[in-house]
Amino acid sequence: MHPIESAERLPQRRQFAICVAIVILAPLLVKAPLLFGILISDPVALYTGIATNVLPGPFGGFPPMPTIDPNIAFTSHALGYRAALDVLSGHLPWWNHYEGVGAPLAGEMQAAALSPLNVLLALPNGQLYMHLSLQIIAGLSTLALLRKLGCALLAALAGALAFEFNGTFAWLANAIVNPVPFLPMVLLGVENLRERVAEGRRGNAAWIVVGIAASLYAGFPEVAYLNGLLIVVWTLVRAASLPGAQRLRFVMHVAVGGLVGLAISAPVVLAFFDYLPLSETGGHAGDGFATVYMQRSTVLGTWMPYAFGGIFQLPGIEGFWGAIGGYAGIALSVLAVYGMFGTRLRGLRIALAIWVVVTLGMTYGVPGIHKLVRVIPGLKYAAFFRYFPPSWELALCVLSALALTDIGLQPRPVRLKLAVVATALACLLSLIPMIQHNVVPTGMIAHGGAAFGLAILFALAVIAWRTEAIRSPAAALAAVLIVESVVNFLVPTLSHPRHSTVHLAGVRYLQDNLGLNRFATFGPIAPNYGSYFGIASINYNDLPAPTDWTRYINAHLDSNQEPIPGVSRHDPNGPSAADSLVANISAYARIGVRYAVVPDNLDAPRFEKLRGYLASAPNPGLKQVYRDEAMRILELPAPAPYFSAPGCTVKPRDRDAAHVQCDAPSTLSRLELFMPGWRATINGSDAPIARSGEIFQEIALPAGSSDIQFRFLPIHMKWAYLALLLGCLVFVFDVVRGFRGAKAR
Repeated sequence: MHPIESAERLPQRRQFAICVAIVILAPLLVKAPLLFGILISDPVALYTGIATNVLPGPFGGFPPMPTIDPNIAFTSHALGYRAALDVLSGHLPWWNHYEGVGAPLAGEMQAAALSPLNVLLALPNGQLYMHLSLQIIAGLSTLALLRKLGCALLAALAGALAFEFNGTFAWLANAIVNPVPFLPMVLLGVENLRERVAEGRRGNAAWIVVGIAASLYAGFPEVAYLNGLLIVVWTLVRAASLPGAQRLRFVMHVAVGGLVGLAISAPVVLAFFDYLPLSETGGHAGDGFATVYMQRSTVLGTWMPYAFGGIFQLPGIEGFWGAIGGYAGIALSVLAVYGMFGTRLRGLRIALAIWVVVTLGMTYGVPGIHKLVRVIPGLKYAAFFRYFPPSWELALCVLSALALTDIGLQPRPVRLKLAVVATALACLLSLIPMIQHNVVPTGMIAHGGAAFGLAILFALAVIAWRTEAIRSPAAALAAVLIVESVVNFLVPTLSHPRHSTVHLAGVRYLQDNLGLNRFATFGPIAPNYGSYFGIASINYNDLPAPTDWTRYINAHLDSNQEPIPGVSRHDPNGPSAADSLVANISAYARIGVRYAVVPDNLDAPRFEKLRGYLASAPNPGLKQVYRDEAMRILELPAPAPYFSAPGCTVKPRDRDAAHVQCDAPSTLSRLELFMPGWRATINGSDAPIARSGEIFQEIALPAGSSDIQFRFLPIHMKWAYLALLLGCLVFVFDVVRGFRGAKAR
């Protein structure tokens, strides 16, 4: 490199380094109240049922809630923490003993059990660190992608920050967000490959491989799949701009990179598809979501996300919060409209604009467009209206960065005015269905959200109509975009509680006394949090869920329970879960349930029969053994042992190992869910496992002393390990080859 060229690049590198630092520091600053403990990010405070004195943050609560989906707690936090502990103890988290009567853990997916970032959950406040890591990866990947597309540094920074604080990250914090950062990473790899192919260099698909594998290990295959559709569209559009000979080579390199990423993620993909046929999938079965779309009376939330108040705050539109997956905002929309008409990268701009229109059209049931739900393979089985937003948010960010770059080079005031008018008109038109359905926003956040949206629109209008008088309209527009993105992100952040008292004494009682038995919760220690605390709970709130177990519950324990999620009721006016406990105490005991955990206050109507039962004398069925202000613990009589063998002495070591001494051949029964993939050994030799009763396991025992080990591994996993090994070898070879090519150049 020439010395003068090197000197010219130094300030650019320094400026880029400053932008990188801003992208890294921005989420840390915005979430500083959570990082420094001013507000509480731990989901235990809101979702476990063992916290009292929960005091709201600056925006009050609850509602508004700090996030939409409570699976930030039940799956991402509780199950993710269990998986992190397994990994750190040197065990791959294939199975979870603490949920239901046992269930796959990695194959469940939402725990992101094999994601490298998931180990952060083992730290105090670890979920906050994981979410910050996801945001930072998203911001850095988007910054690099936008620079690769030739965007000006300020434009790339604004676009990166807009995606780093996007609506999906703001409103959702369960496993849905885990694959989001890897979409721009894969697209960066696509652009890198295209550049190398165009220059006649060897391809290097490293970012594609890492992004695809990370997306699948992230634990939400629906989002990974929908993001993959945008990757395919992007690749085909960018291929079209290459000469014919290079076009096929480029597409082949991208495809190989995708396949290598898939091979590296083979263990988790196989575990998922191994589990899927044996599980309940709720609304993902049958016709799925083919006829579902968002209410058009809530479309204003796309541009003014808090026009309907904070999360779950406004009565009557709970369906909106239950289905939405993100928002755009005013500034992002205005700039995207401007950006779609630029001349550079014309094909990509048009494709991204079409992507936004089509995905939003499907989301809100636009006639004609919504029919694509049945056309695109697999789309109807995913809640596309919730899972599409990350991809159209990124599309808007790319268009906005291109717009800011265009404006920095040559502002076009007329186009900017038209973009402002078009966005304002869209907001006005969205009021029509609101009026038709009598949706009237009320409350401080709703009014403040509308006022803030109008203020952003006014600021953009001032810039549009005063473009020639403003020294740097691109910088002014970038500032408005960043401010809007951060302020919208802050609303749920400041809705976290500022204080809570978590009662763990009851948890410790169970940890000390439960042994290998299980407990059933009817409120405190919410479903899945048995996994978090390492105490086996028969309750679950998970998807997918084992079919055998859900059917057993309906047949023997609680006929009124919905399979998905485990806390819903077939008939809200029918028997409550506590009613079913009273009626089926012996059935609970037969599956090893030793304790029932209920709220301290049993005045709610659903506990009426339980109150009467506990007040009866004598009461041989349930005995209160613990009580505090968060819970009561009731003991059931004679729960079945986890291991049993007639005529033998059984000494369990843990749930996967026991020493058995038998005078004659016998059968060892184990109260763990029977499922293909379980293997057993007796004194080191394989022993076939049979189904015991409807759902449990048994093995034949010889006379004498037996050391028994159980181990779960999804079937055919050896082939997945082979694919992982081959994928890693190809990846390393590709990286080394690409590095040598770059060094030689």
